[in-house]
Amino acid sequence: MQPMKEIGGPLDPECDCYTCRNYTRAYIRHLVKTNEILGVRLLSIHNLYFLTKLMERVKIEIEQDHLLDFKTQFYEEYGYTQKKGK
Repeated sequence: MQPMKEIGGPLDPECDCYTCRNYTRAYIRHLVKTNEILGVRLLSIHNLYFLTKLMERVKIEIEQDHLLDFKTQFYEEYGYTQKKGK
């Protein structure tokens, strides 16, 4: 796996937000590392877009009574694992 600073392309290849359509991971990393306000703005745009789309999808899954299936799929896709026993 390449270090983040050497990876080009969008933050999320499947995302169609303004940030992912127009800026590379490397450029955003550069902006953040140099404390340029544009870096955190672009990350905020991406994060808000992601959360808005996620909530739209959650709403649909609730209406169709498939929320638990979606939860499982989402956790698998984004690498979330639950630790039991704590």
